[in-house]
Order: sequence, then structure tokens, then C-alpha cells
Amino acid sequence: MPGPTKTTANTNPAAEASLPGQGTHRYLVPLSFIMLLALLIRMVAAFYSKGFAFSDDHFDVILVAQGWLDGLPVWLNEPMPPRHSMLYVLIHYGIFYVLEAMGIFSPEVKMTVVRVLHGLYSLLVVYFGYKITERLSNKMNARLVGLMLAIIWFMPFMSVRNLVEMVCIPPYLAAFYLMVKQDQAERKKIMPYFWAGALFALAFTIRYHTVLFGAGAGLVLLYRRQWREAVALLLGFAVVAFLVQGIIDIIFFDYPFHSVVAYFLYNSENADNFSTGPVYRFALTVLGFLVPPVSVFLVLGYARTARLAPKLFWAGLLFFVAHSLFPNKQERFILPLFPLIMILGVIGWQQFVQTSSFWRRRRKLLAWSWGFFWALNILATVGMAFTYTKKSRVAPLVYLSEKPDLDGVVLEFGNHSVKAPPLFYLGRMSAEYDKYIEDIHLVWQEYLQGQKQLPPDFVMAYTLNEDKTPQELQQEVNASAYKPDYVVVVGTDDLDERMARLHSLFPNLKLEHTITPSLYDQLLHLLNPRVHKDEHVQIYEILP
Repeated sequence: MPGPTKTTANTNPAAEASLPGQGTHRYLVPLSFIMLLALLIRMVAAFYSKGFAFSDDHFDVILVAQGWLDGLPVWLNEPMPPRHSMLYVLIHYGIFYVLEAMGIFSPEVKMTVVRVLHGLYSLLVVYFGYKITERLSNKMNARLVGLMLAIIWFMPFMSVRNLVEMVCIPPYLAAFYLMVKQDQAERKKIMPYFWAGALFALAFTIRYHTVLFGAGAGLVLLYRRQWREAVALLLGFAVVAFLVQGIIDIIFFDYPFHSVVAYFLYNSENADNFSTGPVYRFALTVLGFLVPPVSVFLVLGYARTARLAPKLFWAGLLFFVAHSLFPNKQERFILPLFPLIMILGVIGWQQFVQTSSFWRRRRKLLAWSWGFFWALNILATVGMAFTYTKKSRVAPLVYLSEKPDLDGVVLEFGNHSVKAPPLFYLGRMSAEYDKYIEDIHLVWQEYLQGQKQLPPDFVMAYTLNEDKTPQELQQEVNASAYKPDYVVVVGTDDLDERMARLHSLFPNLKLEHTITPSLYDQLLHLLNPRVHKDEHVQIYEILP
């Protein structure tokens, strides 16, 4: 067993030997093995976990980047800047540009490349989580944290998605690592705090809320009257934030940080118009995501680390409290906090167990708790790595992307609301008819006015549900030069009635292909059929 590292925590070889993940598991694997394990499960997810998890990770990243590549001014003609990271979308624009320059136009291949790159990038979360834990406590705790960040059920799956809540984590963890390392250095330097501020700024340009992490660390420096360090942190943040977000807003919008101002004004005015919940909602999210009873252990452990790691502790607490008090509470908003909870939670809990007579007498209960935690997480991690999310929305368009003479498609949703189709997966420039005609954001203005011509392989998508009559759909088709060749029927509710309505428009329909929901989607439907509908998909060819 390696000896203890230089640290502020109370550790010794005997203590390390007594930390088996509480009783039965000895985390003796090296960092290289943990990284390899994290890489393996993320690459499985990159190749097999297709689709997208939320609307934002597709429609506010992939769709926009591809639109720019196609010459569409998505976001750029709106009266206000977008409420999402321009930097992150620009990175995807660059990825797609390189792929298309190499002759790669397949949407599935593009997204596989994107997921692989995200999976590789997310290894930094495991690395810095391990290194921070090692410096604050010991190698045993670092191995436990590393394994948690590598394979806890939602980390690999979320890490290959286009979620800014996950992409912002590596730079802010790197910032904390620099500060922790400098706090333990014999010779104090100022520049590490400047670079920490720069890294906080990079995280901020991807996800604005991460400014709370930097603010929490900065407040600790001010409380301790470390004026030079606080100024260096602020200066590093200001320089990089201006060079990235400030210059982007100068180029595309009205003034530096216009996007940031617009974001917070919009969310303040619309705080109650999205998913809301009680003030304790995120507390329940943390307890549920980290699997009880271990999640309770980690929260209790986190609460014990205010003196050991004040910058990380108060930064995480500030982030949690601010999100808990704000009305808009979508579970993914709290994702950036989980690495800090795991790092500080493991350190604080392990220290508590070493001195707790209660748990020393109940080693079997502790071992059972951790055994349940790992068994459930490993099963869920593997299952999620093979999960095809939003398959009913993605797979039909992937199938139709192989049709060379496709001009139009009708997406039929029955008596349910229309879900925005991820038309990127058609692999060519396309538009939803309603949005194309209304052109709310002036994306298609030049085409509507005849200043530009649509490409020969352009596809028009029409939608039909209870809010639109067959006669209205017929009027849209008659007014367009792009006639539908296929009908995509989503779901099986009231199928006879819906098919009769479709036959009134298209008398000759031939069933060509059927798509079944993924196991994940079927499980969601089984657990909550009112919210998650059975979305078997049938694709019909429209015959003359």
C-alpha cells in the first residue's frame, strides 16, 4: 500500500487500509485502470447510445451548427442573442465543417464522431476528480471517487451527450485542482490563481451558471483576506471571459456579454414558465441520482468538509442553493455539481466512518449498502450505454435519409402534440413547413423572397395532429413545390381513426418499415404511460 500523500487530511497507512468502500471492497486499482475503464464504457455509449437525451442537446447545438454550415443564419437574425453557448455551437460547426470537407455527410457518422470526442473529453472529469481527492485525502479515497466518476450510472451516458451541463465540468474541476495544488505548495505563487480564473471563465462561456463555482471560491479568498489571489482569480476570469464571450457578442450582437445579459433577463422574466418544483426538488434529485443509502452517506460526508476544502465546499453549496431557490428546476441543471458531491462526500464520509463506533459495529450493513450501490450502478451503466434515446423521433428520419428522391414527408402524431422533428438526421437541408412559412426568426427569409434557391435535395416536412385538419394539410401540400413521398405514423393510439384520416388524403399507402421503441423508451412507457407514450413508428410510402 502506498504511503500517504502530502495533504491536510488526517491520513495514515493504517487508515487507508481500513477504507474498503466500507468493509468488503478494496479499491486497489491504479488510476490508469480507472481511466481505461472509463474510456471503455464511454466508447460503448458513443457507438451504441444513439439519439439525444433532451431538446437542448440537439436543437440548440447540433441543429444550429449544421444550419450555419448550410448557410442558414440560425440565432443570428433574432432580436435578442441566444440563451445558449455560442462557443459550444461554434466548436460543433468546426467539427461538421472538417467532416464534410472529408466527404462525410452521414448524420449518423457525424454524431458518432461527436459522441466519441465528448467521451474522450469527459475523461478529464475522472482524472481531475481523482487528483483533487488524492491531494485532499489519500489514494484510497481517490480510487473510490475515480471509480464513481467512471461508471456511476448516469456519467458515461450523459458524458457523450451534447449537454453543456456536462461539458462545463472539466474546466471548473481543473481550476479547483490548480487551487488545491497551490494551497499545498511550499512556495506560494499567484499565477495558478490567474489560470484557475481563466478555467472558470471557460466553463462559464459553456454554461453561464458555473460562474457560481468561481464566485464561491473567490468569496473564500476574500474572507481569508488573500487579496492578491482573489485579484488574480478575478483577472484571469475577466480576461478569458472577454476574449471568448465578449468578442463573440461584439461580432454577432450589440455589445460585450450581450448574450449573458439577455440570458439572465429572459430567465428572470420566464422563471415560472418552465419545469418548476419545490425548493427541495434538487435535494431529492441528488439523493435519487446517487442511489440511497450511499447518496445519504455522500451528502453527510460533504457537510463535514467545510474546513478541509472550503473553496470546493462553499462553491458547491452556493451553486446548489442558487438553483434550489430559482423556480425553473430541470434535473439536468444540477449535473455540474455531482463531481463535487462525490469528491467531498467520499472524503467526509470515510473520515466519519473511521471514527464512528456505530459503523464499526455494523460493517456488514455498510458493506451491503455499498454492494447494492455498485451492483445497481454497474447494471444501469451498461444498460444506459446501449440506450437509443428518442428513437421514435430519430430512427425514422435516419431511415428516410437513405431515400435519394425524397422531396417531402408527413409526420403524423394522432391526438398528441407535435414534437419538433430532428430534421438534421435527414442528412440534407430541410425544414418544417409551418416554421418555414412563418419564418419567425428570419432563417428562411432569403429563400422565401427568392434571393436564394433551395438545394435540389431539399426536403419539406409536414405535420399532422388533432390541431390541424386534413384539409389544412392538403392546402399546405398544394401550396408547396415539395410533395410528400412518405408518411411517418408515430404511436398506436386510435390507429384506425388516424389511418382513415390519412387515407382521405393519400388513398394509396404502402407500409414499408416499422420501428419499435428502444428498451429504455419501453421501460419509461411501462413506468409512466401518461407521460411517456408508446411510440411504435410505421413508415408508409405514398403511392400514385
